[in-house]
Amino acid sequence: MTDFLSDIITPQLEFEGVDDSKKFQKTFFDLYRIELFKDGLDLILTKMKEKKLRFEIRIAKGWDTNGGCFLTEQRNYYDEVAGKFIRTNLPKIILRNLSYNLMAHEMAHALEFESEINFGEDFRKAIGFDMKDRNPQSLALKGAIKNVMVTPLKLYKPTQFLSELFARYFELLSLSRNVRATGDFTTFEVMDFFANTTNFISKIFNPKIHTKIDLKIAEKTSEIASQVRLLGPEKKFQERVESLQRKGGGFWTKSSVKSNSMWIDGWQKSQEIEDKK
Repeated sequence: MTDFLSDIITPQLEFEGVDDSKKFQKTFFDLYRIELFKDGLDLILTKMKEKKLRFEIRIAKGWDTNGGCFLTEQRNYYDEVAGKFIRTNLPKIILRNLSYNLMAHEMAHALEFESEINFGEDFRKAIGFDMKDRNPQSLALKGAIKNVMVTPLKLYKPTQFLSELFARYFELLSLSRNVRATGDFTTFEVMDFFANTTNFISKIFNPKIHTKIDLKIAEKTSEIASQVRLLGPEKKFQERVESLQRKGGGFWTKSSVKSNSMWIDGWQKSQEIEDKK
């Protein structure tokens, strides 16, 4: 890792216990093994460089089952040019352990905030087409989807579902053997099953945040990504995207549209009711 990137990260870290900056940086940069996540990670670094995002690593308490969260604090500062106090939001990510999946999850929430995107129908359709009445061939991936993206949603309000599913998609990718050599499935298996979600991120979400990324950071992390990549059977990212496009014949895959139309109709009716409130 370059000193340039270390100098960006270190000042934006706050440890409640022992300073473990090296472990934080290693965990963070290992996530560059997920090529789809590169723009997002670059934006996180950009915001840290701008002093507009910080991380707090706190000691895990036995009574606290919340492993992490993304928060925005309102702070006031005096603008000498304007001659008045101005209120601003200061985003921060709180982590109680430095695991790949927790870090990926909470950073995805931060990226949703920074992108100012409205998931609306595009993401709603994408995740709906991918998940409703479908199961992957891999039993390991099937179990992971249930444990990460299905069962935990029972604890959330329906209005939080889309945001949670977005974050949990990246969490699922972080559990792959491309990130952890001991993983039971590859990122390709995740992206292939979540074909529409992958397309949404690569074609809509990433282009939206790409213009906000510091170009020097993007250049430096390209070097990092090549250094941390694990050897594996995966296809190149561009080949995966082209494969998804050929298979789907468009933005959404045809097989998913056919099997999930009733679920999407329900989502659309629900959205119409919400819009009329």
